[in-house]
Amino acid sequence: MANLHIFSAYRCLFRTWGKEEHTESNRCCAGALWYGVSEQEGKTMITRLLTAGIFSIAIAASAKYTETMDSVGRSVDLVRDYGLKDDGAASNQSDIFQGAIDELAEKGGGRVWVPKGTYRLSEVRLRSNIHLLIEAGSVLKLHWPEGTKTMMFLLDAERPERKSSWTEADEMAYIENVSIRGVGGPFIIDYSDRERVKGEGARGILTKMVKNFLIENVDIYDNYSVYCGITLTPQQTRYDSSKWPLSRSTDGTVRNCRIFHASPGYGLTQLHGAQSVHFENLYAEGGVTLRLETGALGDKTGVYDITAEHVVNENGRCAVMFGPHSAMNGLVKVENVKSISSAFAVTMSKGGVKKKELERNPDAADGVFAEGSYVKNITAVFGKAAQVKTHMIMYMPEEYYKDLDLVWEDKFFRGPSITAVKDETEGHFTVRTENIRMEGFVYYRDKPVITPDDARPGNKFGEIEKWKQEFGR
Repeated sequence: MANLHIFSAYRCLFRTWGKEEHTESNRCCAGALWYGVSEQEGKTMITRLLTAGIFSIAIAASAKYTETMDSVGRSVDLVRDYGLKDDGAASNQSDIFQGAIDELAEKGGGRVWVPKGTYRLSEVRLRSNIHLLIEAGSVLKLHWPEGTKTMMFLLDAERPERKSSWTEADEMAYIENVSIRGVGGPFIIDYSDRERVKGEGARGILTKMVKNFLIENVDIYDNYSVYCGITLTPQQTRYDSSKWPLSRSTDGTVRNCRIFHASPGYGLTQLHGAQSVHFENLYAEGGVTLRLETGALGDKTGVYDITAEHVVNENGRCAVMFGPHSAMNGLVKVENVKSISSAFAVTMSKGGVKKKELERNPDAADGVFAEGSYVKNITAVFGKAAQVKTHMIMYMPEEYYKDLDLVWEDKFFRGPSITAVKDETEGHFTVRTENIRMEGFVYYRDKPVITPDDARPGNKFGEIEKWKQEFGR
């Protein structure tokens, strides 16, 4: 019974995170109302749950990360030991973060404690056996020079600066046993003060050649920028990586992470290359929450043995996207997916080789996901603030044309949800969907899964022009 209460408490907290107001008081009030206890008791309950890492029975069974952090071993405090200043992000303090990580790594690793504050940093690279512990409520502002593409944290081995000089040993190097955690609740990665500019891009966390990693309790404040908040990639190499110990982000857990104001072309998580990674309690306001879009460029991309549960998307494109391009992906198993006023809950595309990839690799073929992949327990809630790609207009009931607003780069509408699942695989591969529930839909209410056969006949480009002439604004 105690475990059931713990699970319910956390689910209550997670639902509250996805609402309009994201305050600590709001989260604790919700917990108090749920249990009939005081706000302070609710706050104490939630804090204990988050600090202890006790979120649900299922996590223990599914988690791919194995705990290696020594809770009584070596540790440093960035404020006390390295002079980190809570200066409201006025100065770039990346060197302080990196210096502490490097020094501790040379001693065999340990814990790096970041007290609550507002700091500015970028491109901080973790090293093996380093656990970055960031106090809940901390705000990390991204140091992002104009005209650049950057990230806040990088989980990858260090290599020579000149890529052309890399040997196979350089390319196959990796780090292991690392984590980035909010302690006592989520910390914030914030680059919401930047407008989207062509040629620029930002990620909160980028992982590549890393084994046994944990990312948890992270909120990302975006402003419709290029790239997903958390991106997992493989090592693109000219060598045969099939015999390497690993060639991509491997054996990881990503949980209790959210993004706000995500671009419709991106979202919270992007998986270009990953193996044995579990995702839990993910939320995106905008974009795609779990983006399994692989194989766009390079023959080393692909995901294998991916599991996920409790994936939520609100006012975006979808919660889960399968887009294999030219990658031959392994098994993906997802449970408990919810979309709230998003175009879909789940989308699946046929795959296809991009022109640039075909020029580079003439043997490239349409990608797939392995037989046995599935998404179970899908809920789609209708709303009118979804991010809808313009070419989906042939699925959109004409009665809703008046509710569409062309917002993002002439590529996406803001408008009504369409249905729960879009399956455009055309039999090329199968991702099984089970137990689909729809709330508030008028059109497609009896058709939770649509295919290309459900699109209205006609030319989508002509239909878009027709909409622009009659409703464009």
